[in-house]
Amino acid sequence: MKAAALAILLASSSLALADKPAPKVDVIATQLDGLKTAAKCADATSPWRPWCIATRFATGTVADLPKGKVLVGLSIRLEKGKDLADALSNRVTLAALAIDADGKVKLTDVTPSNDGESTMIGKAVFNASAVFKGKATSIDVPKELAGYIGTLKGAYAATRTATEWTWTGKSAMHLRKVDKFWVAIEVPDAQDGIFATILTDAWAGK
Repeated sequence: MKAAALAILLASSSLALADKPAPKVDVIATQLDGLKTAAKCADATSPWRPWCIATRFATGTVADLPKGKVLVGLSIRLEKGKDLADALSNRVTLAALAIDADGKVKLTDVTPSNDGESTMIGKAVFNASAVFKGKATSIDVPKELAGYIGTLKGAYAATRTATEWTWTGKSAMHLRKVDKFWVAIEVPDAQDGIFATILTDAWAGK
């Protein structure tokens, strides 16, 4: 009788353990760890070192938002199970974060619709990379493109937590300041990866 009771108890314990959900994987930390490796952040001469700013997202702070400004930078899509080295070459876009005077925010990918816009955006991406590498102090943005960026407006109310700014637009957003730059992380509902964006308010139309 005692043996039977023990068997039932053990079976119940096993079922209870089986019912427990698996630990939730931190998709942000996982993808940024992969980016750190792909960008060769241990190599000070790596051409991908601007992305090492994004990999320090966990050390970022919740600084005051630069209200009334549009930040400009670079965004990369990091998908689970995909080659992150390939993403560094083929998944980078120009991005802009509009922050209204009332604190509303919106992150926009600046994508071309014709060859002329592709050329302008290409120049801005090259110049942005120089700033994030510490080789320039301001991003030179072609005047026509700068005019468009200047019209961007915020749309979502941001919430300040102890560690970051958060808001929900098309998906969940997280924003922190890392050194003198800003890093935004977007996590799609599907949890199939992230978009990492590095940003600065040091830019001007040229």
